[in-house]
Amino acid sequence: MYRALLPWGPGHALVVSGTGILIAGSGCVTDSQLVETTGSAACEVTLHDGQSANEQLLRDYTLSESQSTSEQWGLHWLPFTQGLYIHTVSGTAKGSITVWVDHSCEELERWKTEMLEFEHAAMMAALKAAG
Repeated sequence: MYRALLPWGPGHALVVSGTGILIAGSGCVTDSQLVETTGSAACEVTLHDGQSANEQLLRDYTLSESQSTSEQWGLHWLPFTQGLYIHTVSGTAKGSITVWVDHSCEELERWKTEMLEFEHAAMMAALKAAG
């Protein structure tokens, strides 16, 4: 598991057109920053779990002219399993998405549950042994 910053849009290294695959595989989005770049028209940008804009919609952003937005979520809030696809539906925008990569939120939550159950069982055994 590692953290990655994924810039996109005009003048950025990944997905210069503002539409395309940001990263393949599973992970979760932790931060996003978007800005409308023309200063004269609204834009719409969608984020999808998968390899195209026809896949599961994760987030839809609509920005007015010259508007920007920044969101921060905790770990596990916006998971993806098939990859992360960004689609500039209308207008022009750029930004960045920060993700934890090669990370399965479901597996981590399952591990946490198992650890809590193990700790509970160990505590009950210790209490029983103490009398």
